[in-house]
Amino acid sequence: MHQYVFSHLAIFMATCMTGLAIAAPVGSSDAGAGVSRQAAVPLAPACVTNCFTKRWIYFYGGIAWGKKTANADFNKLSSLIVNAAALGYNGIVVNIGGEDSYISESDASTDLHENLAAIRQLALEKGIELIPMGGHPQIPAQMQPELAEAVPVVDTPFVVADGVARPVTHWLANDDFAAGKSDWDLWDLNIRHDPTEGHNGPGSLKLVQPNGFDPAPPNALPKRHEQTRLHRRFANLRPFTAYRASFWIMVKNYKAPLKVQVLDDRLAIPLYDSLYPLGWGSSNGAWNAAPNALGAYGEWKNVTIDFNTREFGNIHFLVGAWSNARNDEPGEAWIDDMQIRETGLAHPVVRRHLEVGVRSKTSGTVYREGLDFTVANESLNILNGRIPNGSQLLVSWYQQAKNMMPVWTAPASACPPEYMAWQRTGYEKIKELYPSSKRFFINYDEWRIMNWDPSCQYASAGAYLAGTMTAMQAMLKEVNPGVELYVWNDMFDPDMNAVAKYFMVNGTLDGAAEGIHPDTVVVNWTHKNTYASNQPPIPLQQSSLKFFHNRNLKQVIALYYDDLPLTDEWLDNLDAAEADGVTGVDGFMYTTWVNDGQYEDLAAVANKIKARAKARWPQ
Repeated sequence: MHQYVFSHLAIFMATCMTGLAIAAPVGSSDAGAGVSRQAAVPLAPACVTNCFTKRWIYFYGGIAWGKKTANADFNKLSSLIVNAAALGYNGIVVNIGGEDSYISESDASTDLHENLAAIRQLALEKGIELIPMGGHPQIPAQMQPELAEAVPVVDTPFVVADGVARPVTHWLANDDFAAGKSDWDLWDLNIRHDPTEGHNGPGSLKLVQPNGFDPAPPNALPKRHEQTRLHRRFANLRPFTAYRASFWIMVKNYKAPLKVQVLDDRLAIPLYDSLYPLGWGSSNGAWNAAPNALGAYGEWKNVTIDFNTREFGNIHFLVGAWSNARNDEPGEAWIDDMQIRETGLAHPVVRRHLEVGVRSKTSGTVYREGLDFTVANESLNILNGRIPNGSQLLVSWYQQAKNMMPVWTAPASACPPEYMAWQRTGYEKIKELYPSSKRFFINYDEWRIMNWDPSCQYASAGAYLAGTMTAMQAMLKEVNPGVELYVWNDMFDPDMNAVAKYFMVNGTLDGAAEGIHPDTVVVNWTHKNTYASNQPPIPLQQSSLKFFHNRNLKQVIALYYDDLPLTDEWLDNLDAAEADGVTGVDGFMYTTWVNDGQYEDLAAVANKIKARAKARWPQ
């Protein structure tokens, strides 16, 4: 990376000469008389506060498979390095591969080392610093699945027959829609009962596109209604109970995206909201090989999902379309044979402090694994007849949280010692791959499941995250003394995700920012110009900048996000925050999320900042 060194005197002189003319000898002498003219050269004001010494770009891609130019992401990153240097950027944050897992990729591929060596050399030649990103909480669970976060399931009824204990069948819904919609609500527009079509005989519920129009004020253009959903509210359920939903779906050119969602009673907190719209199903107690998907035109396909009521007794179950087809194309879809039942021992996670608990429903006798029973496929095998046939049991376990939330996979619990051991192994691999790097970006971002392991004993999720962050920073500085650390803002920010109820987090995230070391830099991606609840209200970007400034933390703003006007928004709010006393913002990162990276606006963002950012970009 190029370094620019300015003396105090040079900065003072440049400041004093802003807007003045600089004398320059441009003529020739006549009869020995020296003649000179004044050429006006406008100078940019010197930057004193919140100067963009870091002008970075975010890159995500996999360069582990396919040698050099045979790998599309290798070519993409190579071009990005060249373009970045030409435009005046000086760093690229490199997030390589499956959930940034250098550790899992490097052992499986022979191309990563060679490809990355070529990328490092090109970056060195172009003066571009590479900042590795890693340490995602999912990585330990990928390497050791029993570390995955798991949600408690409490006292599921089982009954013993022929030496095997299985869950008692308890239906929430068992509807074939032959005679109508049953107890389901046909929410929104263009969903109705179809007596002629069905999966297992006539009768199903039909969704039709294009949707109808919402009422519009006079002289206003009508707007398509967005949602077409099947809904049902279930009340007075037992908290921390596992359910499996199953239904059949058929489409004929239905282009609107279909999904399944389970919400709390206020329709605010998701209990099931998978990264994959139709979820990911199970067969014979194991996860299917691929997520649920629609069939071909006119083909019925089965969809199954597993969810947990968590602490809630009342829930809403929804399936359908939350938006229209992109171009309002006509199409039809049918839903049939909806079944939702309580399930037992679905995807159990067993480790220290997470055991399968079994007791008699009538006497309270506690039975022990290995002595009285063994855990089988969503059942218990009774050993040596120690629990008689006909016995009613209450079974508790921890259900793997995988596929319940919009994350690639369930993160690991940070409380078992293996969590930090895997993170250390991963960072040692990254340090080996980037031997000269003195910066590292901790990928703690949108951490949507945490703090369910009873061994954690933290007072809140905020304390859990603060403790995990403290341990992570200490480990990184031990492995690489002097390393400068970076972390996303959202999980520590009370204006973003550090709130009382966040997805599948157990407890409030308030206080999470206590875990950020004073030397760690916050990369702030607050990107919506909505307003915080201050009096008077101020934009969230200003509020967030002020929050971390008040904690004496340096920041980098993560702008762009595939929307060029957001750059103006950030620059406006940085100016306003600076006027309110915010300092320590020493850079920005061009951050793109669409299609794993949209870099067509690199020049536009650079030019916009250069043109209007008060000389924050070195001229």
